[in-house]
Amino acid sequence: MPAAPGRPPGGGARLGPRAVAGALLGLAVVVAAALFLHARLTVPPPAPLKTTGVGLTPLAFSEIEGWEEDDHGAALETLRRSCLDGASRDGTPFHRVCRRLAEVPANAERDAARSFFEHNFAPFALEPPGNEGAPGLLTGYYEPVIPGSRERTERFTTPLYRLPQGHVVVTDGNRPEDFDPALVAGREEGDRIVAYPTRGEIEAGALADELEPLVWLENPVEAFFVHVQGSTRIALPDGSTMRIGYAGKTGHPYTSIGRHMREAGIEPPGGLGMTGLRGYLLAHPEEGREIMAVNRSFIFFREVEGLSDELGPVGAEGVPLTAKRSIAVDDTLYDYGLPIFVDADFGPLGRFRQLTIAQDTGSAIRGVARGDIFWGTGPEAGEEAGQIQAPARFVALLPL
Repeated sequence: MPAAPGRPPGGGARLGPRAVAGALLGLAVVVAAALFLHARLTVPPPAPLKTTGVGLTPLAFSEIEGWEEDDHGAALETLRRSCLDGASRDGTPFHRVCRRLAEVPANAERDAARSFFEHNFAPFALEPPGNEGAPGLLTGYYEPVIPGSRERTERFTTPLYRLPQGHVVVTDGNRPEDFDPALVAGREEGDRIVAYPTRGEIEAGALADELEPLVWLENPVEAFFVHVQGSTRIALPDGSTMRIGYAGKTGHPYTSIGRHMREAGIEPPGGLGMTGLRGYLLAHPEEGREIMAVNRSFIFFREVEGLSDELGPVGAEGVPLTAKRSIAVDDTLYDYGLPIFVDADFGPLGRFRQLTIAQDTGSAIRGVARGDIFWGTGPEAGEEAGQIQAPARFVALLPL
């Protein structure tokens, strides 16, 4: 998350040179395209887009390769989870769509689900500004299952921490004048907002009197990868399972340790995928701590209760994720609940052409055409998710 999970991340929208093709989409889409152009020139953008840095090229659904073959029913039920989060849907452009969806029976047939999307959304290709036609990047993440304990023991000595009191999300509205513009969170210190220590500083003892452990893991490497994924299931000593999820972050930018190791000429025997990285860090504990500290970002967690085993972890939107249907996006660009059709070739895993729903984010997920697909729970999902890093085409479905 996180790649994770990872996971841990103004203006209007721009119409691309193919805007004339919008006429083929019908009057509703032409009007929508005009509104987006007007937004770019004169006013802040309508949600679910938050920035002028998003290139939009209108399409017809018939132009989306793989659209007709997808299981739209599965995507519709994933969207329904976003709509059930009424607090985030009321007052947003998804409000009308969600009201219409409430009238559609659960587990609708594929054709009915496809018709719902085609009648309630307009498709636009997402393109980085100044690089029209170029593919984006899709990666994968999963929910690990790892051993741990609610109490510190001889075996379990590395904590994951709860969100501390005084945590503040920093925006342009409350950012102190001397505050690093790269930081998106801080903590209250008296009547001031100050920056958090870095990962290395926290692990060396900074804030030791202020941080409360949530759960204990076997070693710092396991904890690091939970920080990256953003959520996990903990297999407790008594045979029960504890689920934890993302609660917040210190706000320092995410740095890929795999990229750092490549640039430093460090090539683990197992490669720079998740398995190779974990093996190298465990085999070189002192060097491993230095490498992990390169990623200054640090994540806080919360216990997630009441989820059945069939459901994925709770993403940043606040709803359980659906394997291969929930996608993490840059939440500074897009609102949660946005349907995004993804087209990517995963090599040995095959071609991926599916409609996903934006329900999560991650510190490493930044940019217009950038996504991180939730692949499922457990070691098999983890092995496959680690292989997902491919050029991808992204088509956003904007609500009508």
